[in-house]
Order: sequence, then structure tokens, then C-alpha cells
Amino acid sequence: MSISPNVKERLRKRYEADFLSFHENKIKDNRSAGNRAREMRTTIEARLDNGKALTASPKRQCAALTDYYRGRNNAARLRDMEKTRRQIISMDLTYIDGCAHSERFAGYLLEHGEINLVSSGIGDLYNKYLKASEKELRKAILGMVQTDAEVEYTQALAMERRFILHIGGTNSGKTYESVERLKKAKCGVYAGPLRLLALEIYDKLLAAEVPCSMITGEEQHIGQDSRVAACTAEMVDLDLEYDVAVIDEAQMISDPFRGHAWSRLVMGIKAKEVHICMAPEAENIIRRILKRCHAKYDIVRHERNTELVFEDKPFDIDNDLTKGDALILFSKKMVLDVAARLELQGVKASVIYGNLPPQIRRKQFEMFLNGENDVVVATDAIGLGVNLPIRRIVFMEHVKFDGKGRRPLNEFEVRQIAGRAGRRGMYDVGYVTATTEAGLEHIKRVYPMKHTIEYAIIGFPQVLLDIDQPIDQILTSWYNIKPNLDVYRKMDIKEMLIKYKNLYGIRDSISGFDDKRELYNMISCDVDLGNEKCMAMWRYYCKTYTADISIRFPVFDEVRGDTRLERAETYYKLLDLYNQFSVRFGKIMNEERVVEERLKTEDIILSELGKSKTFYLRRCNYCGKLLPIGARSSLCDKCYYSVAGARQGRGKTH
Repeated sequence: MSISPNVKERLRKRYEADFLSFHENKIKDNRSAGNRAREMRTTIEARLDNGKALTASPKRQCAALTDYYRGRNNAARLRDMEKTRRQIISMDLTYIDGCAHSERFAGYLLEHGEINLVSSGIGDLYNKYLKASEKELRKAILGMVQTDAEVEYTQALAMERRFILHIGGTNSGKTYESVERLKKAKCGVYAGPLRLLALEIYDKLLAAEVPCSMITGEEQHIGQDSRVAACTAEMVDLDLEYDVAVIDEAQMISDPFRGHAWSRLVMGIKAKEVHICMAPEAENIIRRILKRCHAKYDIVRHERNTELVFEDKPFDIDNDLTKGDALILFSKKMVLDVAARLELQGVKASVIYGNLPPQIRRKQFEMFLNGENDVVVATDAIGLGVNLPIRRIVFMEHVKFDGKGRRPLNEFEVRQIAGRAGRRGMYDVGYVTATTEAGLEHIKRVYPMKHTIEYAIIGFPQVLLDIDQPIDQILTSWYNIKPNLDVYRKMDIKEMLIKYKNLYGIRDSISGFDDKRELYNMISCDVDLGNEKCMAMWRYYCKTYTADISIRFPVFDEVRGDTRLERAETYYKLLDLYNQFSVRFGKIMNEERVVEERLKTEDIILSELGKSKTFYLRRCNYCGKLLPIGARSSLCDKCYYSVAGARQGRGKTH
């Protein structure tokens, strides 16, 4: 926060004293002394004018000139130097005020009387403060947290736990066998990566007349006399004891943002029998963790139920499309564009992408399953989720943007997606292809590669919030302390720091900002950082949640967007945020209204997806011609070279 007037005045007096006590770089009293003094005054004035007076040099020169003019009893020049000194001090104080954690920095300067504020630039002093603070913080962290992650889960480690590792690729039946065992549990839990998967397991348990509940970050359905809970991984209660636990998609343990949820489950789940379902690449890391936990385990290997065949020639969307195909792209824009092209051919497509609510994805799956739609057009969101009767996987692209840049799909991604092809009893052979020779060659080459997960992600220990330091510094220092072992890596904290920075600028209006546990609850909220409406509502909740027993309910008509579909998708996220924030901060929630608004919003999204999608066709911005599928430019080749040529021609005439 900004430094208080009292602290600012104490700093000002300290500066004045340090100016008077600084006697280095004296101007020697000789014939050239006057010229030297004029040069120094000119330099100081120039630096003050261009804002470069924050270094040590102007302060030292000002102190030297003050000594010089005092020795000559030059009252006029002394008044000039006093004015200059006040300007320099004011600039330093402004710099301090603008620093992160300015109050702490100011306190550090006042506490360390041995530091002469005139002898160093304020930026150098700030760096010195940061290093001292980091050293102190690192020592505190190492004193509170063990570098061996397992020791945090003493109760679970003390139990006699039996682990069954179900190892196999997609479509190998590993989750099915585990859930069959879960149905018989007196007290059990399922943990998966997606709300959609938790919903699928919940429905299967209900269909088997197993009293159960569903618990995710966005919604909770608590069943009467429930004995099994279907959860997303982060929502499993580690304080409870279970007969049977199923940890699904355990290869997620290396995900930089969410992997810590799987690590805590493997190490800390208090269950007599734990079934861990995983892709083969996760076997090594899971076995290493269990060895460190001194846990016994058995391995069950699962083989694919169907044969997988890679086609020999590239796929042509105009001539090769058949019922049961799934076309894979890597953005919502591309998915809707391809679905619109198929619409022009009279082909009905189910669309799946990350922004869709789970109930809508499920409905799109059902429309494909019952034959209402002929094909699926999806992002790689299809790689984790409900098994569909897909005859062929078609990679419409083999390169994706991963948040940093465009890169070819890796072997794990190819296997996870390609493995969706084939369904026993319907498609006993699954096929895989791509739209280009290069794409087909790439997926054939990387699919058989052996990919091994080398480390698991561990989460931030909240006990560190008790340290008397700002939360961003605690997070950063903790992250920078590397674990002693090669088994673990720290969770990615970038998103939390972005959210912290969002709140820091409005910290004076957030009553819980100084409570690090409240603040951590805020910045660990699941919010779409790329959606400004969601971020704005999240900031609003952070500022106002203490004002009443409930928080403001989102209003659909206040949501803006280019299309009604985009508005509905954003509104659904706002409903999720309302639910999540209310639960986290113990606010009274209008659950009936949430359910009602979700159903309405789902109807809008389904209705919009059911309408003509020609609006989403990607056309050249100049001539209106359809762009090639996957084109990165908004211009067709002809218009691109025409525009480029015209620009080049204009350049020559100048």
C-alpha cells in the first residue's frame, strides 16, 4: 500500500539528515572549483528535468555543492541547493510510493540507519531490500516446510493402504473396472479431471442404484444416504476415510497448473483400497511416489479393445467424410468454421470445445450417439472425457498453439486423441488420419514413441501464509526453492500472480486484502483470465463480498459479446463464478436460481448451436472468399500478395 503521511515525513527527515552527514566527493577549493560547481549544477538540473535524478550521482553532487557553498557563505546558492535537495527527495519518495509493498520498503530504510540514503540510488536500495527480504523469507520457508512432499500426509502414510494401478491407453477399459469396484464400496470416492467425467460417473452410479453425490468446484448434488461421491480431483475431501477410492487420468499429475491435485490424492487419500487409472507414461512416476510412501501396489495392465489403423493417404473433407468421423482442430473458431462448412454440404455435426458447459457437451455427445448428428467436430477437449463410438479420428491440424507458440503435437497428445477411434461391438477397428502428407507422417511417427512422465507437481503449502511477508513474495520464494528430489516440481503460480496483480491496484477497496488466507482464497479462484467480463465480476466480488450475506447474482442482459452464443457461454462462466465464490467465502447462495439460470443458458447455447453456423465461416477480409481450413491469415493468398505488392509499390515511390 502507499506509504502513510507519517512514514513519509519520517523518511523526509531522514533524507535531510543524510544529506547533511554526507561528505564524500568534496569540491576542492582551487581556481577551477567554480567551473566544477557550475558543471555539477547543470548536470543536476538536466537530470531533474528528464526524470533521471533517481541514481546516486545527483544526490552526491547536491551534497557536495551544499558543502562547497556553505564553506563560501553563499546564501543564494545554498537556497538553490535546498530547493534542489527537496526536489530530489520528493522524486525518491515518489519512487518508494510506487514500489510493490512500499510500506515495507520504507520501513526497511527507516530501520537500517547504517544505510546513508544519499550514497546510493533509490533503485539500488530497493534491490538491496528485495535481496534481504528474499533471504529472510527463504529461511522462514525452509524452517516451516519439508522438501519431501510426502511428510505432509502422516495419517494417510500410517494407514495400511493397498494400491491397484490400472495401466492402459484410451479405450482399454481401465476406468470401467475401477468404477465397478467402487459401486460395491460402503464409503467411496471417484476423482477425475473434468466436471463432465464426474457427471458421467455420477449418472452411472445412480443408474446402478448406488446412493451417491456429485461434488465439483462449480456445483454440488448431495444425495440422500450417499455412500459414494463423484468429484473433480481438487474437490476430494482428504479428511474423510474411504473403503475404495478411484483416481482417474493420473497422467494429469504432471500438469503444471492442476497436477498437484493428483499428487495430493496419491500421497494423502485415506482409503483402504485405491485404484489409480493412468496412461502408460505415468507408471514410472506413480511407482516412484508409492515407493517413497512405502505403499504396496499391484499392477493391472489393460490392452485396447479394438485395433487401431493409420490410413495411408491424407483425408479430403469434400470427398472422404463418412458417418462416425471425428474431426479434430485446436480452437473454437476453427471448430465452428469446419462445422459451418459441413453444414453447407448437408452434414450435421456435434461440436465440442473447451468453452462449452459440461451438460452441453453431453447433449452434443448424445446427438452423435443417437444418430441425430453424423460426425463430431471437436478440439482436443475430446481427448479427456466420455468414450464415444468414433469410427475415425481426423487430425485437421497437427500443430497447435500452447499458450507460448505454435508447435507440433507431442506423442502423448496424439495417443490421447487418436486412441478415441474405435468402439468394441460397433467399430472393432478404429482409423486415424490427417489432412496433409506432413500431418499424417507426423502422427504416424510420434504415436509409437515412448513418453515417460519424469516428475509430479506439488501444490503450495498454505501454512506458509502465516509468514509475515506479502503473499506474492511468499509464492515466488516458495516456487524458487527447488525440491531436493527429482520426483517433484512446484505448481505453476503465474496465474495466481496475475490475479494478485489485478487486485493489488485496487487493494485499498478490498477489506480482506491484508488477510493472506482470504487473499489466497481469492487468487486461487478458477477464473477465465482471458475473459474480461469474468475478470471484472471476480474483481467486483473481491471488493464487495464482505458487504452482505450474499454476493451479486449475474445478469444475462449485462453480458456483451459478438454473438448470442458468446454471451451465453460467458454468462454460464459467471454463474459458475457466483457459485464458486459463494461456496469459498460462505455466502448464502440462491441455488434454485442458479439451477434455473443454468438450464435457461444451456437452452440458449443449444439453440444457437442448432442454428445455421454460416456466420462462423472464415472468409477473406478483402474478397469474401472462403479461407482454407486452418488458415492463419485473415486474407486469402491472392489478396495477401496483392496487398503486400501494393505496399511494396508504395514504398518504392517514396
